[in-house]
Amino acid sequence: MASDDAPLQDSVSCNTEQKEAEQEAPQSLLHICRFCLSRDEEDLIPLENVLLLTLTIEDILLFTGIQIEEEDYGEIALCVKCTNKIQICSYFRHCCLTNDTTFRELCADLIAKVKAARIEAKEAAAAAEQALREAEEAALEVEAANQHCDTIELSSDDEFNYSANYIKPGEVLHIEEPMYRPSDWDMSLNPTPPAVQCHPREKGKRKLHLCDLCGLKVGHIPTHYLDHSTVATVGCPYCPVKMKAQKSINEHIHTVHFKLVSKTCEICGKGFVHHKTYRYHMITHQDEGNTFECKDCSKTFTNSIYLRDHIKRVHNAAKKVKPKDSEETVKKKRIRSRNSEDNRIYPDSD
Repeated sequence: MASDDAPLQDSVSCNTEQKEAEQEAPQSLLHICRFCLSRDEEDLIPLENVLLLTLTIEDILLFTGIQIEEEDYGEIALCVKCTNKIQICSYFRHCCLTNDTTFRELCADLIAKVKAARIEAKEAAAAAEQALREAEEAALEVEAANQHCDTIELSSDDEFNYSANYIKPGEVLHIEEPMYRPSDWDMSLNPTPPAVQCHPREKGKRKLHLCDLCGLKVGHIPTHYLDHSTVATVGCPYCPVKMKAQKSINEHIHTVHFKLVSKTCEICGKGFVHHKTYRYHMITHQDEGNTFECKDCSKTFTNSIYLRDHIKRVHNAAKKVKPKDSEETVKKKRIRSRNSEDNRIYPDSD
């Protein structure tokens, strides 16, 4: 008996284990995403809640292709990512369907407008053809009326008496005027031209040429055109300065680099490199012993140059106020001047 009861007990135990496994399986499926198999329990949502909130079972079947029975709604879970993807696809499908109806309406409107434009064009062409036909008929009528008016009906008696060259008696057709023939040849309308007078060229004066750009008369046009150009091509061999003409570079070298004396005061014997400083110095000799007073502030000066500079600097209302340089700009200017003095090349004193 014991041997006969052993197989029955084994079968009963197997059935109970299978039932317990079937009962535990749905609970374990709630911890896995049905589509991406994610096991992150924090992101998992039961399918029943998803169907109540955002999606429908038709959307899931349409975009995943997986048939889910209604009995399994409580045993399946979806993750947040899969839910968002299906929701985006559903929203995109809804937008496409909505826009499709709008697109069809727009197409219908465009087709109707094109048909109306074609009908209007045909009507306009027909009206133009009708107007052209009426104009041609009117022209033919006018031409026929003119031909009828031009015809001349002649009687049988006047048929051979008509002539286009017939002239009535006493009719004057042309009067010949006597040709004017002057007898006095000295009073002719074509007098002899005056003799050409050659203007002799004065010695020591150079012929001047007119500049097409500024209207001045200059001695040498190519050199004068350099003043109108904006590009400086001639460079100084001792510094980076560039100028337009070689003459200006020579003056720059003599005054800046060589420090050559170009003017000397005949009164005190002082020499000057630049002609402007010489001119200011001569004005000081001219104004020596005199005082010059400013009419606006009653300030006195020893010469007229100082007074003129004072008026331009202080009492000039039209003078533009220059903005003050920042500390960085001042430092850059000082460094640039220091570098230029260090790199300057002077000729040997020998």
